[in-house]
Amino acid sequence: MAIVKLKYTRSRDAIKAHLRYVVHRPGKERGRLTRELFQHNYQGVSKQYGYDFIDNAPPGTLFYKMAINFHPRREDTHKDLDLQHIASLTVREMQHRIGRDIPFIATIHDGHANTELRHIHAICLVKGRLSKEEFAKLKTLWQTTTAEVRLQRRMRDLVQERRRTRFLAQARVLYQYSPSKQRYRGYKPLGMQHGCFNCGYGQLSGIPKGYAFCPCCHKPLSRETTIRLELNRSL
Repeated sequence: MAIVKLKYTRSRDAIKAHLRYVVHRPGKERGRLTRELFQHNYQGVSKQYGYDFIDNAPPGTLFYKMAINFHPRREDTHKDLDLQHIASLTVREMQHRIGRDIPFIATIHDGHANTELRHIHAICLVKGRLSKEEFAKLKTLWQTTTAEVRLQRRMRDLVQERRRTRFLAQARVLYQYSPSKQRYRGYKPLGMQHGCFNCGYGQLSGIPKGYAFCPCCHKPLSRETTIRLELNRSL
């Protein structure tokens, strides 16, 4: 189960100190690091951009510190989850629940001096205070994050298993093949297609060809599917 922690502060100096902490926290070798930040579009930004991002926030903005952690054996087993997409999806779910735009900057800690676990640190800007009802809605953000993490884990394990099966089948063909007797056919590898252009899901890992719609935002993955839906609606 993924864990999503949220704390907020009104102090710009305090959130800048937190920004320096997540960017420069010592790594496994206990040396000073400078980690890259990213936003919804996954493009990297600098620490100076983060300072300007905080300074230019309108008056009355609350600065939320978000931390997302994963189970090391059941979820981020091979350290291959798309953490940038998970961070963006979690913030978009936060936007949906409180009905406000939430710009954010985030970085990934790929293990450091105290833990080997990968996790995400994000700074989210929320304009105005949240009511008790709105804040209560954020306490179950982990459900959306966990669902996405488990989906990615299943898909990646399936791809790895298909690759392993194909390798074993090819090895058996090389070992047992005889032109005078019979031929052994290997298993076909899992076909992949491009990621979703609407929400960005699967842009790095791809999506299995059997999917006509994005597993994340449920939008059509191909133009042909979009045209077919429009024709059905017109009829």
